[in-house]
Amino acid sequence: MHPEPERVRTEWAAQGVALLPLGERFAAVRMASDVVHAAVQSEDQERVAAALGELLGGSIIYDRRVAGGTYYALVDWHAGLAWAYDGIVSCLGRGTYLGVPRIDRQRPPGTYWVVPPRYAGDLCRPCSVVGLVKTGHSRLTMEAERCPHDMGELKTAVAAQRPWAMRLVTDRLPVRPPSYATVVLDGTTQTARYTDAMGQVIEMGKHGTSRTTGTASISGGGDGQNPQPQTQDDHTTDYESD
Repeated sequence: MHPEPERVRTEWAAQGVALLPLGERFAAVRMASDVVHAAVQSEDQERVAAALGELLGGSIIYDRRVAGGTYYALVDWHAGLAWAYDGIVSCLGRGTYLGVPRIDRQRPPGTYWVVPPRYAGDLCRPCSVVGLVKTGHSRLTMEAERCPHDMGELKTAVAAQRPWAMRLVTDRLPVRPPSYATVVLDGTTQTARYTDAMGQVIEMGKHGTSRTTGTASISGGGDGQNPQPQTQDDHTTDYESD
């Protein structure tokens, strides 16, 4: 019982919500919205209300202004005195106040009744409330365990994609001599001549050619959306002798 009932009526008339002391006629179990939605597997207002009314069998308040949205299941005040489930969910009892909406506030915005009281003492069953919270926590935990696996697959898929900048760069000099099919001694120059399978002469490593090789890449364009044509921007000269 509020020590100033007239004040409660004034707050209901002016604001639609009044602060009532807990632990006198009822206590309140505070349930995070994500836990409740996971337990009933829905965020739809009407579906949540129907599920909670069926599962908990008593009056329930929703306050969207607290911690991203909080449900309060009203339970018998004695439950607050001997609450044994603090490791699962908190029960607010004597010494605390709860914003209780006027009976006709049954829709958002603000604080409203998800399941309004149908008669005096229309309270939720504590064991049902604890069971619902356990179910919600269990489903959230399973969802969290699935997420790292999904993220791992996503990272693998992204890593497998070739970086877009690689298409802008041409091949550099080979890291090893090209393969050859035959090698013969040139009688005039007294040097080995290497040929490929098509009979074309090929240059081998460690053979002085004094040949300059250029590479080209796309550059310019500011943010990379409009790259400029390829231009030769690097040179490598083979000065090594036999």
